[in-house]
Amino acid sequence: MTQEEWPARLARTMAAEVRRFRQVRGMSAQQLADRCAELGMPIARSVLANFESGRRPTLSVAELLIIAQALRVPPVSLVFPVGYEERTEYLPGKKYDTFEAAQWFSGEVPGHGLSSSWQATEDDVAAFRETPFGVAQFREHERLVRSLVSHQLRADAKMKRAVQLGENFDPELHRALLQVAEEMTEATYRTAEEVAKIRAELREDGLTPPPLPYYLAPYFEEDIAPPPTAEEILARTDD
Repeated sequence: MTQEEWPARLARTMAAEVRRFRQVRGMSAQQLADRCAELGMPIARSVLANFESGRRPTLSVAELLIIAQALRVPPVSLVFPVGYEERTEYLPGKKYDTFEAAQWFSGEVPGHGLSSSWQATEDDVAAFRETPFGVAQFREHERLVRSLVSHQLRADAKMKRAVQLGENFDPELHRALLQVAEEMTEATYRTAEEVAKIRAELREDGLTPPPLPYYLAPYFEEDIAPPPTAEEILARTDD
């Protein structure tokens, strides 16, 4: 097994996954070619057939992306067959757990996982944390925003319930609901501080943070644009 053969082996894996998902979708090679053309990048049926059969030993990144979208699967699934192969050759001569290799590919981990066959060095971890590639930071930002919204909704629900019951109906329950609402409100503001911190870190790294929902504006000191009106949406459509 030589390093020179690895691109061909990787291409064979990708070809098998293209064939697998094409068959799952019930698509012929011609239908897949037609769908790629509809998406803006024609790929001839003969090209697809030759790739699946191994006569065409390569696939460009652009082709990978358009084929993945045509098949309605994430591009990573065509490179790393998670659930179909226990281990995959993620680098020349290096086989590893397929799911964890996919996590590395998608930016979730710096090249280490649960098994001992692929342990990241301290330099790997440091580079992963310090390099502003955006994916990991955006993923954490999304998690925090979801947590913030969850805390906010729970606080509002408990407060609404307390108001509906009234203090005279069940004073003990009323106090308990108010206490939970207060705790959820505090959690909301703590989470908002974490969101603001990661947004500041993104800007320091030269990245643009993702937009925040307008209804979260009270928790942040930055300007958050309101959603477009129906008239503005129609105007954009006309343009």
